[in-house]
Formats: sequence, structure tokens, C-alpha cells
Amino acid sequence: MKYRIFVSGNQKELKKERLSVREIIREHPTLNNVFDVFLFEELPAKSKSPVSTYLEEVAKSDIYLGIFGYKYGEKTRKDNLSGTEREYRYFTELYPKKDILIFIKGKDATKRDEDMQHFLQDIKSRHTYVRFTTNEDFKTKLLKTIISYLDEARLVSKTPFDEGFCRNAEYTDINEEEVKDFLENRTIKHKVDISKISIKDVLVNRIKIIGEENGNFKITNAALLFFGRNPSEFIPQHEIRIARFRGSTRTESIDVQEINGPIYKMLEEVESFFKRNTRLASKIVEFKRVEIPEYPYEVIREAVINAIAHRDYNIREAPIMISIFDDRIEISSPGKLLPGLSIKDLEGKHATRNRILCDIFNRTLDMERFGTGISKMKLFMKNYGLSEPEFMEEGNFFVVKFYGPQDKILDLVSNIPEERYVSLRELGLNERQIEALRLMINEKKILSNKEYAKMFNVTRKTAFRDFKKLEKLGYVKAEGTTRDKRYRAI
Repeated sequence: MKYRIFVSGNQKELKKERLSVREIIREHPTLNNVFDVFLFEELPAKSKSPVSTYLEEVAKSDIYLGIFGYKYGEKTRKDNLSGTEREYRYFTELYPKKDILIFIKGKDATKRDEDMQHFLQDIKSRHTYVRFTTNEDFKTKLLKTIISYLDEARLVSKTPFDEGFCRNAEYTDINEEEVKDFLENRTIKHKVDISKISIKDVLVNRIKIIGEENGNFKITNAALLFFGRNPSEFIPQHEIRIARFRGSTRTESIDVQEINGPIYKMLEEVESFFKRNTRLASKIVEFKRVEIPEYPYEVIREAVINAIAHRDYNIREAPIMISIFDDRIEISSPGKLLPGLSIKDLEGKHATRNRILCDIFNRTLDMERFGTGISKMKLFMKNYGLSEPEFMEEGNFFVVKFYGPQDKILDLVSNIPEERYVSLRELGLNERQIEALRLMINEKKILSNKEYAKMFNVTRKTAFRDFKKLEKLGYVKAEGTTRDKRYRAI
């Protein structure tokens, strides 16, 4: 996916220079592979207003390239700004840390419109800029600037994405609380003492995801993905889109969420969405209650971690997609398998385009270094009584599909681990209450106080008291008026 350059500048006065940007980028083989240029002149006629149209294009762009001459441009009544200044302000408000390249024509300020003089004073106080005189001069300096930008931003670097430094990120963009949570999680899982060195030392010398040079910190993309305050500000493709659809197609969505933030916070939000959008059945087995999730969440988490760790982050504007249907769950990750790997021989092979991400997951025991992820997912599903997941490539995406039990969810009870069983006797329930729960949960019966009293040969007062206990435990809920109150299992 290419980086998008928005070209801003008075269309009439700077027509040659604007078109030169397109010419320079498109005719240079390297630049053409990295950048797309947006020029308002190239847009087809639309029903939308010009202002809303070009502001939409500003919002889609990664780099603002401003060319400023002598003419300020026509102002609108709404905000008293020219189109050029409006574009600039909109971009800087939306993306305060994205890149801005400024070119100023001429040196004689007295020849400029008064509004342009004020505008340029603001520009020059906030950004470095390049002066030019003629269009040929502009093209020479533009090419030099773009090549220099490529080198500084490492856009054509062979360094893996997660190891690369984020050009505009600063140490203040790291949330140290996220690092502390990570370290606590690691110490618990590894059963070791908490590290007493500083957070910065951990990031620079232990995990090695921040570089230090002459007292200045250089932040890697991996550091932002795991510990950034707002990773998507720098890496917009770092997003998980998750949706619950009605039925087995993407025709109608029931619940949709776009998940952003540091990786472990994203995993928590995925789990929350998953649990509220998949079924949790219950069954009474002998004198125990067992809860039966539609899918073992461990296998979903494993697949999501694999998607985050192995996706191709150079495919921009393409998030990880999780789709929940009535009969299955699909997880789609940008990027095909690496060369040398195939669907048939994935098991037992560990290869990744994001070595540091995998290393950090390994430190909290969320991922192993031996290519066991595929085998673990198959084993989870098999032990749970479900069919093995399917793995495939669809276009430029790697997709995993998990098929659920549909109407046979209660058949999974034999595969639920013993720790998920709750002893009803240990909760203080009597034989009547346990049998009533069995009827209400297993056979879907709805009981009234009168029916309960008759069934177990007790008074209505005793029936009322028994139901109150079940209500307090959260196992049943009452419906109807006091006189006609009935109870159903939750």
C-alpha cells in the first residue's frame, strides 16, 4: 500500500508546480512504488461540494505537501479562510504528528497578499521549508526533498517493519503503565521477581525496542504497537475490526466494533466482544452446573495473537478482520504466507516477518518459538468436540475459519474441563432446588411458585424461599406480577 501525498496550493497561480509533483513522482520508478499523489484537478465531477470533497481527501492522506506563492486565494464566508489554509489547518488538526513538506516561492514578502504573509508567518514558525524561484528550480528541490524524506523515514528500508524506527514518535508517546502491566504479567507467568531496573532501561537494554542516541530516544514500531499511548496515530493499519453477523453471511451486522490501542488492551477488548456475541449454554449434570461456551476462547485468542504477530504491516489501510457468524468464526490477517511456506506444511515451522513482536509475545508465554500455533489450535478444537479449523489464503490475506456446534452445543458438555463445573450442593442448594434447576435448564421449563410447591409437596412460602436463593445466585429470574410470578433459568 502506497503513502498518499496531498498537494496543496493555489490552483491557478501554482498550476505548473502542482502538476510537477505528479510528474516527479510518477516518472521516478522508486518514488512511484512508494507514493500516490492527490491533485484536486484530477478528480471527476461529483455532486458533493468542493470543500467537503477535498477535506475528505486530506483525511485520507499521509503527507501534506504545501506549495505557497503570492496569492492567498478566495475566502469563504463560513470561516474566512482560503482553500489552501483550510487544507493545512485540517491536516494538522487531524494528524499533529504526520509529515508536512513546505515549499515557498520567491523571497520578496512585500509582493504577497497580506493574508498570505500572515499565513506564511505561522507556517515558518512551525515547520522547516524550502524556497524556490522557477518551476525547474522547484522540481530539482522537490526531488531532492522527497529522496531525503525516503531515506530518513526508511520507507524503502529492508529493515523489518517492527524493527524500524517511527520517524515522528517520541518517548512521551510510550505509556509506561502498559510496560509495568507487561512486566507484572511476565513475572507472574515465569514465577520470577519483578525487575528493579527502570522502565527506560527495560525498553532500551532488555527488550531492546527503543534506541538511545546522544540522550535522544528512537522509538521502534514494535514499542508503539505494544506500549504506545495511541499506536494508530502512527500506524493506522494497526486495528482490529470485529463484527457479529446475523446468519452465515455478511448481509446484516448485529454488533460491530473497531478496536485500537496497545496490543494487550486490544486482546482484552476482543475477548469482551467475543463473549457477548457468542453463546454460553448451561446444563445440570448430576449435582453440578456446567457452563458451555460455544467456542473455547483459548483457540480464538491463539488465532488473534498469530494474526497480530505475523500480519504484513506494510499493507496499509488493511486491518485484521474478525467475523462471527451463526455457524463459524473467521479471522482474516493482511499478508500471504512467507516464501517457502505453504498451507500443507505450516505445522512445526516457525517463520515470521515480525521477529520482535513474536519475541515479546514469547516473553509472556503467549507464543512459542517452535511453530506450535497451528497444532495448538487444531488440538483445542478437537479436544472441545469441534472440527479442526481451516487455514487458507484468500487474495492477499491469510484466513482461519473455526466451525461451531450450532444446535449441538449441549453435546460439548463432556469436553468441558472439571474446573468449569460448579457443585450445587457446595453452594447450599437442596435436592428440590437442584431438580428444579435441572428441569429449567436442561428441559427449558418455566415454573411458578404453585407448580414448584405441588411438584415437591411443600408450602408456597417454602417454594418462594427456594426461588429467592436461586435468584440470589443468579441462576433464575422472576417474571410477571407477585400473584402470577414465574421463574425461568438464566
